[in-house]
Amino acid sequence: MSTTPPLAKAYEGLRPKVLMRLLELRSTLDPSLGRLDDATARAQIGAVLDHLGNFIATGDLGLHRAFLHTFLAMRAAEAQSPASVLGMLVAIGDTAAQVAQDEGAGTTLGAELTLLLTRVTASTARAVNDLIADELARRLGQWNQLSDREHADKRT
Repeated sequence: MSTTPPLAKAYEGLRPKVLMRLLELRSTLDPSLGRLDDATARAQIGAVLDHLGNFIATGDLGLHRAFLHTFLAMRAAEAQSPASVLGMLVAIGDTAAQVAQDEGAGTTLGAELTLLLTRVTASTARAVNDLIADELARRLGQWNQLSDREHADKRT
């Protein structure tokens, strides 16, 4: 007997169709994805889809947040803004939900998977926003420390 939740199984079964749709739409999801060769785009989108599947199967928000933190850092290294990364991640989640809705039309499992993917996308957006806010708070703290030092140096 498998311990994989039914919705996680349904997502994994749908994943190839989601990947195909995302590859077709990649230029509209994120212009930087449109400039990548097929193999690289497939790998980047596939990594996000793999992690969505892990999050659906485990519900581990800490692991999800860690992945998103790493993903934001990787995309920042490619000169992508946090806002564009957030937009891309939401578009990926929305596309997955649309594929689930299209493929599971009229079925309870399809409706449940569509709802779950919508919730996962919302959780992803909240987590990315929290990560961005944490980074901004960290930078503001550094700026305040530097400003305090500068003012102290001017007084001496």
